[in-house]
Amino acid sequence: MKDNATKSNLGRPDFLVRNKSLNDLISDLRKAQVWLLVAAIAAFLASAFFVVKYFAGGEMTPETWTTEQWMNAFLGLGITAVITAAQAFLYQSGYKGHAALIATFIVVFFGVFSEVSQSMEREDSTVRLRSENSPVFQAALGSIDSLTHNASSMTPQQEQLAEAKAHLDYWSSLKEQKNARRTAVRYAHNTIDRNLVEYQRKVDLLSQQVAMQAQNRSQALSGAIEQAKALEYDEDKHYAMIRLIGDFLGVTGIWASFVFSIIIIGTFEYAFHFVGAYVADHKAALLLVGRDASGRPIQSAEMTEGRQTIPQDYGNCLRDEYLAWVSPERQGLTPAAASAGEMPVSGIMQAEGLMGQNARLDPELGTSGISTTTSANNVHDFTQKRFYKLIYTEVRNRIMNGEIRPTIRPVTEAVTDIIKRKADLLGIKASNMGKPQRQQIAESILDGLAKEAVLELNQAGGVGKPKYVLSTKYAELLALNQQNA
Repeated sequence: MKDNATKSNLGRPDFLVRNKSLNDLISDLRKAQVWLLVAAIAAFLASAFFVVKYFAGGEMTPETWTTEQWMNAFLGLGITAVITAAQAFLYQSGYKGHAALIATFIVVFFGVFSEVSQSMEREDSTVRLRSENSPVFQAALGSIDSLTHNASSMTPQQEQLAEAKAHLDYWSSLKEQKNARRTAVRYAHNTIDRNLVEYQRKVDLLSQQVAMQAQNRSQALSGAIEQAKALEYDEDKHYAMIRLIGDFLGVTGIWASFVFSIIIIGTFEYAFHFVGAYVADHKAALLLVGRDASGRPIQSAEMTEGRQTIPQDYGNCLRDEYLAWVSPERQGLTPAAASAGEMPVSGIMQAEGLMGQNARLDPELGTSGISTTTSANNVHDFTQKRFYKLIYTEVRNRIMNGEIRPTIRPVTEAVTDIIKRKADLLGIKASNMGKPQRQQIAESILDGLAKEAVLELNQAGGVGKPKYVLSTKYAELLALNQQNA
């Protein structure tokens, strides 16, 4: 329980550095970068389908597009690509604050909106395709075709009605002729009147039948059309999960499809953001251990500057010393002083090499280098910087591991020990480093560790109290390591 509580107080990069090796960090970062690229491509395609379809207009049939539609399609692709790239870069940037929150909201809103829209469009097309291919819908279309064909052909009742009307017209004309001249028609008035009544009755009866048939056909055709229209988009053709959501929430199919799309796209966007944050955390963890995103050691500006600088030639120092001894008048010394082995001040300052009596921290180099100041010029030497960095790194590790206390005396003793052990490797005489210079180096190391947040000012300061103490974060890590040991 204590271990978990301690881990929760650490930042994610610190936690990764503590629990993963360098190879694991690099390997996991590369895997995450691959999956981040896959997620970005998927997000681009999911948004591009809807945006391109909206910008181009019409159906997604590029072979029939006009030049204007193609230009609008490329415009939609460009907009989607830029926003998706911004989304991927933002997720892996590790940015914090209100501006990052607003930017995240904007890009996530665009992604969710376009991807949900595309998902719903696809579901709508699927339902429509299933509905149009269903046997019931095909039967409804067949019924419409049959009714339309029957409406264009004559029924027996219509033929009988036409024949009855023709007979009625014939007997009506005979009636008119009979009334005009009795001898013009051989039929009697009674015969003509009887036929007129008979055919008029047939015409009325057949007219009613034909009218009823037409009404029935119209109603049947309207019903078939309404049925086909309803079956053209059948809500029962949604996926089973969407129907379940609709029944559970008591909403229509379109709302159930929206909820279903939100679940899928929301999960994808969260995973996209998680992978981006995973990449950002591993990059930050590699920076904490002095590595770049590819795993190569990071070269500081001081190291780069040192490699481009020609090392100082100290052979002339010995030459000046010899000339001062054999020709004391050249340096303004008396023969007695020369015979006693004295050297001019400038010769001493140069001959003391890397860390002579006037060695001090170069303010331009911060805590990463030392310069030897002479009355004539400032000597910046790569060996000095490297030697100081060795001292600084080893003292830092000892303090963080609890081997020495972050005070002047223990640090000065550690500096003395390091100089004795490693000075010969760099061709430096440890005897040239006096105690004041070692104390000055110790003070600069403590100040550098304070700037690095490894140390912090002692809040219980006062006479006899140390100036710095180990920072809370590293103190907790030290206590945990000692407990586990």
